[in-house]
Amino acid sequence: MKSKKTATDIKVQTYAGTPLIRGFAGVLLFLFVLTTSLPACDMSSFVQSEFAERCQLLLDLCEKADLARNLGHPDLTDYNNALSREWIRFFLAHGNHVNIPPTLSFIATDSWNAAIDEVGNAIAGLIKTGLERERMNRLRFRVILMKEPQRIESLQKMFAGRRQFIDSKEIGPDKEKWLEQALILPAIALNDQLGENPELQHQLQTEVSSHIETLQRILEHEKQGSDKEVVAALFASLQQEINFDMAFWESLFFYNT
Repeated sequence: MKSKKTATDIKVQTYAGTPLIRGFAGVLLFLFVLTTSLPACDMSSFVQSEFAERCQLLLDLCEKADLARNLGHPDLTDYNNALSREWIRFFLAHGNHVNIPPTLSFIATDSWNAAIDEVGNAIAGLIKTGLERERMNRLRFRVILMKEPQRIESLQKMFAGRRQFIDSKEIGPDKEKWLEQALILPAIALNDQLGENPELQHQLQTEVSSHIETLQRILEHEKQGSDKEVVAALFASLQQEINFDMAFWESLFFYNT
């Protein structure tokens, strides 16, 4: 016959697990203190070629995960796990502007943070459900650009000049001149950097063609003697559309300050 537990037995049993609980809590506290006191990644030993290799590895893993999902590959989970691990390592090393690679230090803090957030969200989507072609294409191009900072820097200078022109309000009556400075010249510079990405190149060319056609219609209205206020409103609407489209390209090249 089993003996009944005394009050002392119950008390001992109740508190027997306390050291284990305290020990577990201590481990959690230690890990928290450790992670919050970790120093930033040392950028003094940064090597661009190694960073480029890391970007290429991340890109390759994205491509493999995307292909595995599209083909219904049985090892999809393994590909996703490999991508997840590499992205975590990449983010911990360069996920904030303090740890940004020196070759990309010209990128504004807000722009870098926004870009990293977008890349991270895209990778999460790729792992969870897969990405539609357009979003996958943007992710791919973003990672490629990080490998080649000179491409970003050259276009950032162009975007800065364009912003200065737009903000100067020195547009005058010459609508074609405005279009040249605000759209045509920037589009030429962009097109030169999109050569290996036909989808983005096609998107840019489609936008430019559409805006040129719109301007031609506005100029025709003006030539026919349409009301000046109507013409001005049509042109103002075109300017807004162009600036909206250009914001996409600014963001793509880490310039959304």
